[in-house]
Amino acid sequence: MNVPSLFPLLFTVFCLAVQGAGRPNLLLIMMDDLGCGQCQFNSGELTVDQFDPYFKALVAQRQDYSPEQALEFSRRAMPTLSRLADDGVVFKRAYAASSLCAPSRLAVATGRIPPDNGVYTNMDVENGGLRPGTHLAAILHDAGYATAHIGKWHIGRRDEQVIRDVLARHGIQETLGFGALRTQYPDLYNEAWEAGYYGSVVREQNPLSNGFDYYYGYNNWASQFYDSTLVWEGFDHAGRQSGYNTEIFTDKALAFIGKQVEGGKPFYVQLHYHAVHDYLEPNAPDRYWNGFRSESYELSNFYAHINAVDQNIGRILDYLEAKGVLEDTMVAFTSDNGAMAGGPNVLPGNAPFSGHKGMLNQGGVRVPLFFHWPKGIKAHGRLDAMVSSMDILPTFIEAAGLQQPEGLDARSLMGLLAGDPTPVHDELVWAGIHARAWGFLHTTSPLTKNQEREKAPGGWAVAKGDFVLRFTGTIAPGIYNELPNGAPARLQLFNVAQDPAETTDLMDQNPELAEGMRQDYLKRSRSFTPPVAWDEERWRELVP
Repeated sequence: MNVPSLFPLLFTVFCLAVQGAGRPNLLLIMMDDLGCGQCQFNSGELTVDQFDPYFKALVAQRQDYSPEQALEFSRRAMPTLSRLADDGVVFKRAYAASSLCAPSRLAVATGRIPPDNGVYTNMDVENGGLRPGTHLAAILHDAGYATAHIGKWHIGRRDEQVIRDVLARHGIQETLGFGALRTQYPDLYNEAWEAGYYGSVVREQNPLSNGFDYYYGYNNWASQFYDSTLVWEGFDHAGRQSGYNTEIFTDKALAFIGKQVEGGKPFYVQLHYHAVHDYLEPNAPDRYWNGFRSESYELSNFYAHINAVDQNIGRILDYLEAKGVLEDTMVAFTSDNGAMAGGPNVLPGNAPFSGHKGMLNQGGVRVPLFFHWPKGIKAHGRLDAMVSSMDILPTFIEAAGLQQPEGLDARSLMGLLAGDPTPVHDELVWAGIHARAWGFLHTTSPLTKNQEREKAPGGWAVAKGDFVLRFTGTIAPGIYNELPNGAPARLQLFNVAQDPAETTDLMDQNPELAEGMRQDYLKRSRSFTPPVAWDEERWRELVP
């Protein structure tokens, strides 16, 4: 066989070879709600014509920034991370396992798609959460790695003991939830907030109980950038966090990394930043803001927060380089899901893809992803292989020379990084809520965001080759302006390689392909379990 014919999907990749590097240090950097189009290492290929036209129209109404200005900001906000991407391997067709943060993060942690655990929405995680013993970091920990999780956790239940302790201090023996506490005892509600309830996690789902030696973070969808009361250190509330959390999380990561480097022990660190989750208030410090001043507060603030992450990652890289261990540190960078895109989350959003967080369009589930490991991977390129952020931990585990557990949906990417073009996934499958509440398309609903989330349909999708088959469940009347009488469930087929914005439904032209993909989904969905908290009626539309 002609050797070049083995690489039809590879772009400018050369000399990919895993070296005999021993056990590398491992660093997983995850940002929150960062879109593919907002990453400097992606936006160089974009034009404003590829931006979502409806999102552009909404921005034009504001008249405080232009698409061209947003594209220019995106092309210089991440110089450090873009340098890593350029010197490593960028996966151009990377997906999250969900369009929402908690299910996606749970999938990264466990290597399993969320529906197998009854997870279809954030609330399913917050009411169920991580099953003890399933976090893949435990494999690294048990093999001698020093492990830390820093930043957003959001894969466990909150600890009701915090509320019970607050009530007990006031001689109250009632058992109350947080909502009831707010209604019946508003002063004690504030006390429970200050005690860290909203960022708490039950002991069995705390990182320290699931393969981590150190934990500094919050178990919630968001935190405050300054003066947060949500952060916990280990099993203890950390009090009121003083300073800018992007810098604080980096400080904690550097302290942990430094201890391991000085002790000669390999480390695995999950550094999960709060940026750029809404509401991005207050603004980033001037030392980041000054490089992105414009007439638009949202535009300037958004890219200042991104640049803050970039500069702080630079601090870690500088330390590792000074200590002579950067060459043998494997770095992965990603986002938990697509951008919210709208309000404080700005253009380019998820361009060139349509939709946003909370939706099963490509814009909801496509994520940035790259790996960098100078000593272990000799690569400079961009791969078209279909991969998932679930694959990060299995890749780290194989890079460390350790055995993969059986029964995962995730796959190691080390073969791809070593130049083997064999696909690691024949297909990827999603199932869950399909809502507009988390981005600019919410403006097409007469309902509030919370009301639309409660009534939005479910959906599922299958990606296979260049195609995505997407099912949208029954839409009830009154949810969306363009569908006042609602709409029946429907299937749509898109060639996302040629049509990333999903503008042309190809169902009629490819009925056999669509039916084959539908059967693939139905077969996989047999293992799905009922939702922990989501509406079961909508779930039943998604399973045989």
